[in-house]
Amino acid sequence: MSAAIASVAAPAAAQSLKTGDIAVLASYYEIRGSDCLALRAPRVTITLQPRLGVASIVQTRGQSGDSGRCAYKTVPIAQLVYQARQPGSDSLAWEVKYQNKTVGTRRYSATLGIAPAP
Repeated sequence: MSAAIASVAAPAAAQSLKTGDIAVLASYYEIRGSDCLALRAPRVTITLQPRLGVASIVQTRGQSGDSGRCAYKTVPIAQLVYQARQPGSDSLAWEVKYQNKTVGTRRYSATLGIAPAP
């Protein structure tokens, strides 16, 4: 079974937020490449909670990327959402468990710079 796996994540260094901001740090979905079947969203688990903000996983629906045979397909998506609460440098980590055994489980982390709101 071949699979198109997509994860869209902003580079950690590019994340510069202000207190009160809410940002989608990453979005994950999974498509079986042989027939473009949208699979359930990968399971995302926060493994290190941030200290200065709140992170949560949101299940939604959206479209796959704009490239390849399975472009613009409606898919279930798991999003990692972060809300900045206090200024400073914040870190978090998470893992993504895919249904495709070849891909398995991937681990990610991010460091965010939080500026005071104007």
